[in-house]
Formats: sequence, structure tokens, C-alpha cells
Amino acid sequence: MKCISCGTDNNLKDRTANMGRCKSCNHPFAFEPTAMPAATKLTDPFFAKLIADLSANQTLFFTPRQLYYLLEQRLRSKASRNNIVSNPVAGIGCNLFAIVLLGIIIQNIFRISLNLLIPIVLGLVLTFNIWINTENAVSALVNRRTRQQSIKILKIMAGVILLVGLPASIIAKTPLGTITSIGLGISSIWLSWDCQRKQSNIFDQFLVDRTQFDTWLNQWNRINNSPAKILPPPQTNSIPAAPNPEVTAYSFDRVVVCDRPEIAQLLISNNFHFENNCAILTIDGYPQHIFTTTMEMLRRNPDLKVYALHDCSPAGTELVHRLRTEESWFPDPTVPIVDVGILPRQIMNNLDVMTPQSAGSIQAAQGLTPDLRASLNFDELGWLETGYYLELESFSSQKIIQILQRAINESRELAVIEDGDGLMNYSSIGFYTVDSFG
Repeated sequence: MKCISCGTDNNLKDRTANMGRCKSCNHPFAFEPTAMPAATKLTDPFFAKLIADLSANQTLFFTPRQLYYLLEQRLRSKASRNNIVSNPVAGIGCNLFAIVLLGIIIQNIFRISLNLLIPIVLGLVLTFNIWINTENAVSALVNRRTRQQSIKILKIMAGVILLVGLPASIIAKTPLGTITSIGLGISSIWLSWDCQRKQSNIFDQFLVDRTQFDTWLNQWNRINNSPAKILPPPQTNSIPAAPNPEVTAYSFDRVVVCDRPEIAQLLISNNFHFENNCAILTIDGYPQHIFTTTMEMLRRNPDLKVYALHDCSPAGTELVHRLRTEESWFPDPTVPIVDVGILPRQIMNNLDVMTPQSAGSIQAAQGLTPDLRASLNFDELGWLETGYYLELESFSSQKIIQILQRAINESRELAVIEDGDGLMNYSSIGFYTVDSFG
């Protein structure tokens, strides 16, 4: 493992001899990968790269939860890459090796004819492949793309077995091969269908729990100092400040309303409000010290546009309805509200996002109001009631900013959009929704 301080490579013997420090500069290592489970091994360079990537090389602020999600995504991607199913070359090589080895072993032990040897060996190898892909297709520990890839492989195997293996067995007049081909082909078809059917009930399990992550982050901060761009918890109990007359005379053209202070703080810290002439607030009144003044300024602008940014959760999907129906916000239907997301329809079919599950989400989804349920389609309601959720912090700061800027650019002429240029959809209850999030 390389030292992040001086770049010297230290093997386990070096780290042990120097009490967990670099043999060259004596800088302590934060992590010892040999003492960690295989699925969650960390090294100092790996963790340093997470921080550098998330901060876009120290140019963007981020939250601890974003770092947690990025760590989880990288570990899951690593597990998927190491999975033989995700590496066709390795899979073909291993299968060929297994065929040759099994053929030699079985032939040496049982001394059977070639007509029996070939279907037995191929049957065993194919059975093992079907089992591996079936396990991967329903595993919550690999990413969604790997699960779908395993289902696809099962379908391909079924086609090859029935269209190539079965005719070959019939021509070769090997009853065992014919029976094996039929059995394995039908099994692959049924298993691929069954695994696809189960996908809607498979949620992503975290490889690292939040308590363990907090321990690792504290350990990193103790040795290497806290990352320069990591944000502290937002202050939600600040006292309103006296407005500056020069500021109150100004009015923003748009406002982004978030469902959580962490996201509002993230946008403000990265100067989104300055660069986009945009106020940033939360539905619960953050930042408190300027909230009342900002709302007064917004109400004076007849050309105001409102952008809702929220988690994909029952509480998140309520944000736009609260903005439109609560008197303290924007009940005037002439004020355009754009639901940037995240909505279930925007990410349900996205293979590159995590979809964990919680009992709290199930309960919250069951308590959605009739009006809100009417704004969601059948699949979205089923998705939420299953307990799935997706937090904005599973995306990087750079990605969130890009998505929000794109929504602002696409909504500059809402009258044109409403006429049907395909960028956004207009709701009968008075707001716009972005077609996709990502």
C-alpha cells in the first residue's frame, strides 16, 4: 500500500515492522486492508481518491453522506467487476479449463465412452453456470447492472442449449445429451423469467453500515485531517438576521426549494445561488436567518420560477404538492413550479443507481394523501410502497448541480415546453416535471 504522504510503497511486512507507519516518512496509515473483510477492504490511496473524485479535485463541497454513498458504490462496483459473470473473457477461460479438467478426472475414474463423457462434463459445467447466474441475478450485494447481465446470460444459455446443444445431441444419437439439453434449456428459460419477476422485490443492501463508515471517517480525520471540502451538519436553529436594504431591493428570478437542509447547504456552499441568480431554501424554512426576507423578495418578482429538488421518497414526492397547496408558499397557479426530481419514474429503470429499502419508507408510502397518490402512476406507487428510496446524496455534488442547471435551462420558456417539445411534462394540478434524472 502506498503512503499518501510520500508515495512510498509499503508491504505488510513494512507496515507491521513500523507499527502501521510508512517506512520512509513515518506517516501513519489510516487503514489496514488485511484486517478487513474482503468485500470492504480499504486502503489509504483508495479513500483519498474517493475524496478527490467527490470534491472534483478540491473544487466542490460535499456532505459526509455523499462520501458514504460513493464508498458503497465503488465497493459494489469492485465486487461486480471481480464477479466472473461480469468478465466474459475470464468466464470463457474458466469454463474451458473446467471442461478439460472435469473430462480428465471423470475419464480417469470411470473410463466411460466419449458419447457419455461429453454430455456429462458439459452438463455439469452448464449446471454450475446456471446456478452462479441465478444466484447473481437475485443477489442484493451486486449492482443492478450485474443482476440484469446475469438474467441476460441465462437467456443466452437457454438459446444456445436448445438451438445448438439439443440438435447436436440428436444428430450424435446420445440420449443422455438430449435429455440434458432439454432439461437445462427449459431450466434456464424458467429461471431467467423467475429472476426477472423477482427484480422488483430485490433491494440493495449496504456493504458498509453507517456506524462503521463514521468510525473510518473519524479515523481518517484524526490521521490526515478532515477533508477541506466536507460540510459540517447544517445549522438549523440560527436567529433571523436584520435585512440589508440594498439586498432586499433585489429580487431573484428563480428559487430552488429542497426537502432537506443538507442539500440546500450543499448548493449554497458551491455558490449555485450566485452563478444562477437563484435563491435556495428548504420546505421547512432553512436557512432560517434569511428565510423570511428571501420569501418577501421572491413574492415581488412576477416572473418567478420555482424548482423543487428532493429525495425519491414518500416525503420527497410531497414537496411539490406542499409548494402548490400551502398558503405560505406558492398557491398562485400562475407561478410555474418545476419538479426536478427525484421521482420514481425517473430512476426505476436506471441500472446505475442504488435502491435500498426501509420499513419507514413503506409506512410513509402507505400514508400518502389521495391527491398525491393520484399524481403517481401504478408502478411508482408500487415502488414506494415496497419501501424503496433514493437519496439525492447518492449523487455527487457535480452531478446534482449539472442536473439542476439543465432543468433551469430547459424550463426557460415554459410556454413552449407545455406545447410539447418533449423536455418536460405538464401536470393537470399545476406543475411541470422533468422527464429524467441523471
